[in-house]
Amino acid sequence: MQTRKFSTLSAWLFCAFTLWSGAASAAEPWQDYPSKPVRWIVPTSPGAGTDVTARLFGQMAAESWKQAVVADNKPGASGMLGLDALVNAPADGYTLMFMSVSQFIDATLLNKYTFEANKDLTPISLLASTPLILLAHADVQVQNVAQLIALAKRQPEALNYGSGGSGGLTHLAMEVFLKKAGIAATHIPYKGSGPAVVDLLAGRVQLAYSTPPAVLQHIKSGRLKALAVTTDTRMTSLPDVPTMNELGYPAASISTWYGLFGPAHMAPDLVDKISRTVRTTTRTNVNKDKITLSGIDPVANTPAEFAQLLARERQQINAIVKAIGFKKEQ
Repeated sequence: MQTRKFSTLSAWLFCAFTLWSGAASAAEPWQDYPSKPVRWIVPTSPGAGTDVTARLFGQMAAESWKQAVVADNKPGASGMLGLDALVNAPADGYTLMFMSVSQFIDATLLNKYTFEANKDLTPISLLASTPLILLAHADVQVQNVAQLIALAKRQPEALNYGSGGSGGLTHLAMEVFLKKAGIAATHIPYKGSGPAVVDLLAGRVQLAYSTPPAVLQHIKSGRLKALAVTTDTRMTSLPDVPTMNELGYPAASISTWYGLFGPAHMAPDLVDKISRTVRTTTRTNVNKDKITLSGIDPVANTPAEFAQLLARERQQINAIVKAIGFKKEQ
């Protein structure tokens, strides 16, 4: 009888050990994450504000993970080509996307993607926020927003402006400003804000909105004029440039953000691990200084906080679009 009891106990212990071993083995993929290079899809052209910022955060993540973070630029269709690539990637954490609010706006206008973990994409962390800067080419004969408005009224539709794509943030922000200012300018959409800035520098377009990382050096060199910023207060790096609020256009204070996403149905433990890593590395003093010097503000929130923000943003975007009659150009 004792032998039988011992055999039964042994069998039970063996089964328990087998189950425990299986559970431990199943947890290994994200316990050891990352054990190889991580691909960060960037849905814009090289040189765009999103691309510059993605590479900055990618370098910080790589230093923390001791693994390479490889930026994979996939511009086109206002960022939707990049989102398509992410949606079809394995949910193992080795393909992520660094994107801005511009792609979020476009997806919202198209009703193409949701940003929920159980649907198309998994929000991981809102990493940073930054204003937009209203820019003019150096040869445009204006020094401020009042002069720009006067010029546009003297020469209706003589000005054109570049954007990162129809329906994106820089397109929406400019249309809000033009509507509130009572002026017009011809829209020239590009496949990403990088090419739009290139043509602004070349004088092929006269106006554009862009983010600080992509244009601060050109403002300081005198190649571009900064007419206004969309922050609530003036930027430390551009103390002489007024805010849209100061100028009487609070509705035009549309800023941008940068966030990290994964494909849908990622394991919650893996999402938390990635989010903790990027939040921790973003908040070190050295990295905070790097981020701030590039003209952006570090945020680094949790997946739940990011998901809540996305829901609020979707409502606000739809309200703005309805208020100004904004339509995505085909």
